[in-house]
Amino acid sequence: MTTVRATLPFLPVAAGLFCIQLDFFSLGLALPTIAVEMGSTVTNLQWLISGYMIALGALLIPAGRLGDMLGRREVLLAGIAVFGLSSLVCGLATSIPVLIGARVVQGVGAALIMPSSFALVTNATSEQVRPKVTGALLGIAGVGTALGPIVGGVLSSTIGWRWVFLVNVPVALLALWGGRRLQSSRDEEAGRDLRGLDWWGVVTVVGGLVAISVAIDDVAAQGWTTPATWGPLLGGVALLVAFTIRERHAAAPLVRPSLVRNRLFVVLCVAGTLANVGAVTYIVAATIDLQTLRGLPAAAAGLAFCVSSVGLAACGPLSGWLTTKIPAGLIMAVSVLACTPALVLLALAGPLPLYVVALGLCGLTTGMGFGLGQLAVQNVLPAQRSAEGSSVMLTALICVGGIGVVAATAVIEAVGPRPPTSAGIALTLVALAALLLVAGVATLISQWPRRRAADPVPA
Repeated sequence: MTTVRATLPFLPVAAGLFCIQLDFFSLGLALPTIAVEMGSTVTNLQWLISGYMIALGALLIPAGRLGDMLGRREVLLAGIAVFGLSSLVCGLATSIPVLIGARVVQGVGAALIMPSSFALVTNATSEQVRPKVTGALLGIAGVGTALGPIVGGVLSSTIGWRWVFLVNVPVALLALWGGRRLQSSRDEEAGRDLRGLDWWGVVTVVGGLVAISVAIDDVAAQGWTTPATWGPLLGGVALLVAFTIRERHAAAPLVRPSLVRNRLFVVLCVAGTLANVGAVTYIVAATIDLQTLRGLPAAAAGLAFCVSSVGLAACGPLSGWLTTKIPAGLIMAVSVLACTPALVLLALAGPLPLYVVALGLCGLTTGMGFGLGQLAVQNVLPAQRSAEGSSVMLTALICVGGIGVVAATAVIEAVGPRPPTSAGIALTLVALAALLLVAGVATLISQWPRRRAADPVPA
């Protein structure tokens, strides 16, 4: 009951995160229906996902800094308003360009919501209560994850795909109404004048992440050797190098260099990112398996995903409870190691009931990376730097996860004749399982000698 009472004031935060998770996990199964109604193909509609992910991943770091400067509640509510309004435009769109454009704006709204959400909780709760509240909020957001495939499959095959977006509108309105009572916070050292924002840092980090994301996203169509791929890729890398140099000399950097000297933060960030790659990859592989190879309709595929989604949803409360008992680094190492047998079982499972069980195990093990990553920010960083840490963590999770989707899809399509085959899916999952095994062992080794100590970050 104590956790419930402590969580209630932050329900508007949970509502914003719920909308993001529900929207993202419901859209995939709705794409075939959208393609038929809009007279397009699923391939052409991939920008509904890619455009959203690029906007979200590229803007997280500047959005976190805006929360520090202008107030986290204010930036959170602005993000919820943008997300809700763009969801309405998506639901009413009559052309593909408008639909894609509104999805990009949704990504902007999500970027404003996420870092400020966790920073609000961090700065308004004690160290004892904080992990449980954050875990509970992640669990509520996880309900959106759990419902996403079902909502996407059922709505698109019954009353229409537009409701996949329109269901966000009333939730966003309720979040805006309740969010007025949230206790705001900001970094008092950041100042309120936007002229003091590290604008060169914003330009280089956003430009770099967008260029790399666009290059990777189009590689399936353009190939690796064409200027359309390596031009933006090299340009993006150059911009990120410029961003790194800029942050070392900026008076008020978006990301302080001291952050990368926190050993525990870096290890948890890398391990959590790889676990998230596992999550997005098995979701892509399972979607292809269920709908293309097994021939399940969207609604049935959504129901098959339900067990997996429940596993993802359970990770928030579970990680919050575990971090009050066991060091976060050790839990992360074990969860990454546990991804290996889960992914192998999914690769080998034949009968649908066993396959569904494997999906649940994959959701539970890979999903711990996201929850533990956010909790780790609170455990190893001062409260006033939580938005900065969250934005860096989330940027790594989302951007590298997007690259993982492209890589996994390329391997699946490259093995065997087209359309994708079970051999390509199995190879992808087993290769990923091997990578996570190495990552889990490395994380365990790095944490074992110092598992009782967190590395403080200079303020």
